[in-house]
Amino acid sequence: GEGGEAYLFAMSGYASGTQSHSYFPSSNQGSVPFSNTKGMSASDLASANSLAGVGIFFQQDSESNEVFVKTIVHGGSAERSGVIRVNDVVVRVDHESVEGQLLSSLRSRILGPQGSSVTLGFRRKEGLETTYYDVPLMRGSPEYFDSLKANQPLQDEIERLRRANSQLESQRARDAAELQRYRSHMEQQREDFDRKYLAMDEALAAKELEIVRLSAEVNRMMAHRREAETIKGDLDQLKATYQDDHRMMDEKEALRSQYVDELKRRHEDEKGRLESAIKRYEIESAGLRREKVEGELREGRLAEELKRRIDDEKNRKQHDAETRARFEAERRRLHEAQRINETVGVLLREMEPKITNIETDLFVRDKLSFTSGGASVSQSGGYFSGAPISKRLSGGSEPPRRDDGSFFMA
Repeated sequence: GEGGEAYLFAMSGYASGTQSHSYFPSSNQGSVPFSNTKGMSASDLASANSLAGVGIFFQQDSESNEVFVKTIVHGGSAERSGVIRVNDVVVRVDHESVEGQLLSSLRSRILGPQGSSVTLGFRRKEGLETTYYDVPLMRGSPEYFDSLKANQPLQDEIERLRRANSQLESQRARDAAELQRYRSHMEQQREDFDRKYLAMDEALAAKELEIVRLSAEVNRMMAHRREAETIKGDLDQLKATYQDDHRMMDEKEALRSQYVDELKRRHEDEKGRLESAIKRYEIESAGLRREKVEGELREGRLAEELKRRIDDEKNRKQHDAETRARFEAERRRLHEAQRINETVGVLLREMEPKITNIETDLFVRDKLSFTSGGASVSQSGGYFSGAPISKRLSGGSEPPRRDDGSFFMA
């Protein structure tokens, strides 16, 4: 065929030259016949006459490079085996892989001396199932096998022994491969065991070091625990002491609050009493001021009256005695008013120190109580700020004083 396909007619009769034509693979054409042996050297003829095949036409696929059975020659060794089928793919020659090799390489492996043996391995695909098998074959032409019929029993025995030997060789090769695989597996297992053993030794040593470290850590933690328990005992004592101090502080705070409340109550009472006294004093002062004003008015009227009387004295000499009597009466009243006025002044001067002492006492108490309660009252913003209350009540005139200089309130 065209396109890289090639045939190998590996028959002993054709390869040895007992027939008139022989077929071998060609790189350009499928099969090239050699009709005679003219031009061939003696060594080439001897080599060609000594080679024989197994009675199979092989063909190589141009795409997959698989070499498969195209035709089985009647009477050849392949047909006599009864195992090989058309389209079986050759994969091994004498237990060596030949997959992907060219037909020229297979030809040199399959052809051999007539009567010698070769073992071919095939792959057969039937549906989804793929099987592999080996077949021992004897090289030779159909005529060679016919010539062996006279000695058929002996040849059969030889062939059986050869096949058995080939099978034993195949089994030995498989056993050797299995033994090698087992040895490799055992060597790998031994290496794995050695690695695991070394790893276990290292892990054991690391564990021992870890145990020593953990023991030291446990001892250190126990020492820390004892120290922590000691500190905890000290802290418990400090806590108890703090609780006692806190309880005493609470009691003191309660007493202080009671004292402050009592001071506030007293302050409010004193404040109310003083405010009442001040109001009463202001009322009395207002009355005294009114009396003073009235006295001054009366004095003015009396002065006018006196002037008028003096002016009229010349004209009213006849009434001089009566006028003098009335004048003396009015003078006495004036003197009485002045005496009252002086008395009021003395009273105001006597009351000023007391009022000042009261203001100072109130200011000190207010400051103490409001400072304890979170508030304070300044002197300028208190109840008595600015000028003394005596001056504010008397309109600037000082109250009367006693001979000893102290104020008094009537």
